[in-house]
Amino acid sequence: MSEPHNEAIEVAAEDRVPFPKKLAYALGGPVDILSVWVLVSIAYPLFNMELEMRPLYVSIILMSLRLWDGIIDPIMGWISDNARTRWGRRRPFIFVGAILSAFTYPLIFWFPVGLSPEQNMLWVIGFGIIFYTCFTVWAMPYQSMLMEMTPDYNERTRVTEVRGYFQTLAGFLNGWLWWITLRPLFFVTEPATGEFVASTSNGMRYVSLAIAVIILVGGVIPAIFVKERYYEQVRRHQKKIGLLTSLKQTLSNRAFLILCIFIVFFLLGTAIFDSYGRYVGTYYVLGGDWDRGAVFAGWGTLVYTIFSLGFIPIFRRLSERIGKNRCLALSVFVVLLSASSTWWTFTPECPWLMLINTALIGAGYAGLWLMLPSMQVDVVDYDELKTGQRREGSFASIFSWILKLSFCVGFLISGPLLELTGFDASLAGEQGEAVYRNMRLGYIVIPTGSLLLALLLLSLFPINKAKASEIRHQLEANRGKV
Repeated sequence: MSEPHNEAIEVAAEDRVPFPKKLAYALGGPVDILSVWVLVSIAYPLFNMELEMRPLYVSIILMSLRLWDGIIDPIMGWISDNARTRWGRRRPFIFVGAILSAFTYPLIFWFPVGLSPEQNMLWVIGFGIIFYTCFTVWAMPYQSMLMEMTPDYNERTRVTEVRGYFQTLAGFLNGWLWWITLRPLFFVTEPATGEFVASTSNGMRYVSLAIAVIILVGGVIPAIFVKERYYEQVRRHQKKIGLLTSLKQTLSNRAFLILCIFIVFFLLGTAIFDSYGRYVGTYYVLGGDWDRGAVFAGWGTLVYTIFSLGFIPIFRRLSERIGKNRCLALSVFVVLLSASSTWWTFTPECPWLMLINTALIGAGYAGLWLMLPSMQVDVVDYDELKTGQRREGSFASIFSWILKLSFCVGFLISGPLLELTGFDASLAGEQGEAVYRNMRLGYIVIPTGSLLLALLLLSLFPINKAKASEIRHQLEANRGKV
């Protein structure tokens, strides 16, 4: 048994990515997390709970931005794949995109006080489109860069592991943002009464400035310190490819389509679990107390972060022994266990039981976000064997859009589902018993069903360790080592 074990954990010297380069790449991870998920996670507390915007309007905001991503992401991925500069295909865009993103991000949250719900919606959509256009200039090349750092099956997971630590810490900050925005530092005067009251909207104005600094600093570092390993081969031997041809080839890749449909069902379930669950927790379990809800969200994030950080190295080592596919299936099962137990753990009699679910999600997500990017790189190798081209940008852009769209479809469903249950934000913790029952039923049935479908799809993924090794040998026989 020792020989397979050694083979699983050893990486050839020429395939290793030095730790400083892993670190430089990983520092861009928080940019990716904060730029996308802060708005998603704060949308309902900010726009619905505080500004009393209809849940449908919040869903329109999130879906509008994701639909725009669907247009701009594939275009930027294609531009990045076809770029030929003295600095590479990815690095110039990463550098410029980080600067543009940092300057445009705060505009989303600096809407004037006193706008109508419809005006607020249009403001956020308008400036959100401007920001996400700039962010795409950074994000697609950055995500593509991961696929060019090493040809080794296991080393790819190790690169993703280092990034995963930084992304998890960024997620920890994201989880406390609602609580942070409710601190007295950001209180505002209520015009009608003259009282000094908490304001998530005012807090987010200043928090957005701090996030912009993180985007600026963390965003440019990969452009400066990370080399594109495959660029010289691409520059010498690969012709430029048309946008439609590239999209057609990408979407005809069976392994890639399985990953995409898998993530649709997984994130559809977990997005409902997150957004819908915030209402179940805040209103059913905590009686509509925003401040306690924010505190529990913060503590939940701490538990999530501890378990996620703890399980990242466990899943990385486990993947080298049992393979990425089985590790990802185990991750989904852990999240499924969390989703299927909420009827018993979300209870007003013992609110702290909610943290059990958070712990399970933290453990499961550690494996998910570690395995998926690494498996995506294996898909790119598989595509190169079929087409003779390296098109990391095309795969990164479509997968990124599918990922963000899936999450936001979950949030989109959450809004109408809340309205169907009879939920009314103006009633605070005085919702009817039937409303709470409906909310709890939707909370357990929809995520569980969606996660079961994701687990079924994963069993169809065709690339395991042996297949990946075979693909690499064939590629190196055809075009040499890189």
